[in-house]
Amino acid sequence: MMIMNATNSRVLALHINWTKPFRVRNCNSDYSVDDFELLTTILSSLLWKRYNGSIKLYTDSVGYEFYDKMGLLNIWDDIDINTLDSIPTSIDPEIFWAAAKIFAIKNENGPVVMMDTDLLVWKTLDELKRNKLVAFHRESLDIDCYIPYECLKKRKDYQIDSQFDWSVMPCNTALTYFNDDYFKKIYTEAAIDFMTDNKEKPMEMVSQMVFAEQRLFSMCAKKLGIEINTFLPYEYNGECDDFTHLWGAKSIARSDNTFHNQLCTSLVNAIHREFEEYIIPEQVMLLLRH
Repeated sequence: MMIMNATNSRVLALHINWTKPFRVRNCNSDYSVDDFELLTTILSSLLWKRYNGSIKLYTDSVGYEFYDKMGLLNIWDDIDINTLDSIPTSIDPEIFWAAAKIFAIKNENGPVVMMDTDLLVWKTLDELKRNKLVAFHRESLDIDCYIPYECLKKRKDYQIDSQFDWSVMPCNTALTYFNDDYFKKIYTEAAIDFMTDNKEKPMEMVSQMVFAEQRLFSMCAKKLGIEINTFLPYEYNGECDDFTHLWGAKSIARSDNTFHNQLCTSLVNAIHREFEEYIIPEQVMLLLRH
């Protein structure tokens, strides 16, 4: 069921950036973010505040220092570093690279939106408070990362909930609205339980994370009898006026210099066009490759 327009309700959104997965993958080298990702984060935050409400950053101490160095702390209305600094070592940051999203949403009361830093919302999201759960879109079980239970890597004593329906379609959580705190409790507890001490790495390094984040989301909702609405009635394909998700474009931008420059130019122009009063920090502009 797709959300339709109605009276606007201002809702808090969360940007979440846990730097530990990057630092583990890169042998504790200095943390960095691609220039186009920083530009998208800026535009994502400014657009949300224009159309939908306030926005809060969840990051860790390393992330805070990086954003401070980049002159970006003022694009968020609030910043929390304690929650992600306190993620237990029983959670493997390589396998569960998006685990911070679970811990951040666990820490908030609804209504609240969880939004990827590379996602842009170009309109007012109406009717939010009339729904309990809204995901970005549904995903097909035919996608390779959604593997059978018996193929999932898990700790030896892990017990799956027998009430979970394995036929329910997963949800893409790049943009997700929560307005049922009991669901949020059940979902985050289930995800954290699955991730805890689950340290046998899958070959593709994706299946365990998407199970914890996206498949358990749908399974917990089905178990509790809660309807999941969606912002899009189809899987995101890049052809949408209301939302822009950079996800698929990032790998192209890293390998294709022409595309990279076009993307950065487009983002800079969009920021200048939409927010004339906002000055992109010099530290960010100096990162741009030309």
